[in-house]
Amino acid sequence: MIEKLKHLIYKEWLKTRWYATIALLLSLGTVIYIFISIRSDLNLLGAPQYFSSLILEKSIFFGKFKYIPIITALLIGLSQFVPEVTDKRIKLSLHLPMQNTTVIYSMVLFGFAIITAIQLISVLLLTLFMSVYFPSEIIIPSLQTILPWILGGMTCYFFIAMISLEPIWKYRFLYIIFVYFVLRLFYYSYGLGNAVTIYPILFIITLISSVSVIYTSHRFNKGEL
Repeated sequence: MIEKLKHLIYKEWLKTRWYATIALLLSLGTVIYIFISIRSDLNLLGAPQYFSSLILEKSIFFGKFKYIPIITALLIGLSQFVPEVTDKRIKLSLHLPMQNTTVIYSMVLFGFAIITAIQLISVLLLTLFMSVYFPSEIIIPSLQTILPWILGGMTCYFFIAMISLEPIWKYRFLYIIFVYFVLRLFYYSYGLGNAVTIYPILFIITLISSVSVIYTSHRFNKGEL
């Protein structure tokens, strides 16, 4: 059992390693760009005017990071599941001497761990950069604003897995439309620190998306047409 699981994880790593590297570099590059922009604006406007602008206008100076989590999810999710489905490799995985749910969720948890690691590194670096210039009164609302974007990326990843394993194309198309409108909730312009009130809804959606894979993987394994 352990050896089969190790083999499965190694296979997932071979599929995703370059895409994970691209996602990490893109994420870190965006954070560094934000830091350079902050320094540039401080030099251009001066500290008093810049901080006044941030506090009064609640400017989201880290807006370039907004879609990085969802891009990361797309890179990892598509590289992980599209080859499995198009080449029918997933059927071989589902015939391993392991429960189908264990196989699917081992794959999903691997991708989730990669995405979480990338975003954690990026947010920690962004927080470090912000702490150089900003007080906690700016840093905390900034992180509160970023959290829905992170959850949106995770939700997107789970839905990619769900849609990829759906055996009927017309349902895939309907799922894509549904997911598009769901993900908009995570990327609505709530304003700096104003998304806190919708956290429970976003967490529930993310949780539901994480278990939605069971339904379509079961249909895929049955080969419903």
